[in-house]
Amino acid sequence: MPTQGPSLRTRFRRLISVTALQRLLPRLRHPHGIYLLCWAVFCERWAAAILGSSAVLMLCERYGYPRGEALRLAGLYNAASYLLTLPGGFAVDRSLGARRSLGTGMTLLTLGYAGLTQSPASVLWTAIPLLLLGHSLFKPSTQAVMVMLYERHDPRLDAAQIACYLVVNVAGVVGTACAGLLVRGHDFRAVLTLAAAVLLAGLISVILGRKTLRLRQKQPAFSAPTVAAPNEVPGRQRVKIIAALTVAMMIFTVGFGQVEGALLLWAQDRTDRVLLGFELPAAWFVGLPSLLVLLMAPAQLALLPRIQRQVSTPRLIAWGLVSVVLAFAVLIPPAVLSPGQRVSMAWLIACMTLLVLGELLIAPLGLSLLLRLAPQRFIGVVVGVWYVAGALGCWLAGELGAAWGP
Repeated sequence: MPTQGPSLRTRFRRLISVTALQRLLPRLRHPHGIYLLCWAVFCERWAAAILGSSAVLMLCERYGYPRGEALRLAGLYNAASYLLTLPGGFAVDRSLGARRSLGTGMTLLTLGYAGLTQSPASVLWTAIPLLLLGHSLFKPSTQAVMVMLYERHDPRLDAAQIACYLVVNVAGVVGTACAGLLVRGHDFRAVLTLAAAVLLAGLISVILGRKTLRLRQKQPAFSAPTVAAPNEVPGRQRVKIIAALTVAMMIFTVGFGQVEGALLLWAQDRTDRVLLGFELPAAWFVGLPSLLVLLMAPAQLALLPRIQRQVSTPRLIAWGLVSVVLAFAVLIPPAVLSPGQRVSMAWLIACMTLLVLGELLIAPLGLSLLLRLAPQRFIGVVVGVWYVAGALGCWLAGELGAAWGP
């Protein structure tokens, strides 16, 4: 009697274990679950990039909001999606658990994007709460799952965070490219249908491969810089570092939040977007930071061990904040010397390059350090605090964008 072939679930596990993500970390052995987690994040960020790069235009053109009001609403939505991660993180820690929260969050997000495919304003205000609840569980649960896959003092954690961040930005490029092409024809329903389909694909993958998302035996059989175990840092010092990290996250988000708001409108109204006779869609500039991350993050991943021997992680994060400040200083000359006129896209590219440099120094390294310092039983809550800082930054970004937007 012929032997039975491998099951669908077994084939799926083999597939995610040989994904191209493994090539990003050639010398390090990582748990199989990290690849499934990155795929889930990829699907969520793909859909989020679609919505983020078209939300302001959709509010203006589909629902008739003035530009200033649309920018404020987009900022409030982003802020709420981060703010609700605090109670969401509490639910992850105390009731639902990391893996169940991941699946529940993706289910709510799928329903929310499906609701946005409908045009009536009443459906808009039904879909938004579903999206917010989905984000409140998804964001902290991904980090809680990562802590299940790695010990907090495991030196592979930094590399895993950067690789996951690279995946986030691949999704950002893909999502904004899709939005730029479909929104160009004012087809908001088609682009939001794509977002719902992407989330559904990610949800099915998580259900099939959920057993890979669990703690496994650690095998750090390689030489890497040692990382202090969390219990070696005094409790009061941990609190100070966590507070400083959340402030850095807030300041960074105020600047980076302009990409989907004021800088999107700058690209549309103040930038000469014609390249080789083709006018680039303004939405594509929302995806430019993600493309720049794809170009810069592999070098960071390769050089990180050497850099961390010479420069501490907190100092790298401080240099990231300096880069964010310089990003907006770049736009002062065209704003002053050419008021109301279209200027070269080189100014906007330079601005976003500096923003991305700051992003790579603040977001993945800050979150990795935060996971090492957070008490084991409060991972979801501390990650929620990190995202609350981002929420405040998103709200301030929307207010600043409404005042500064062209």
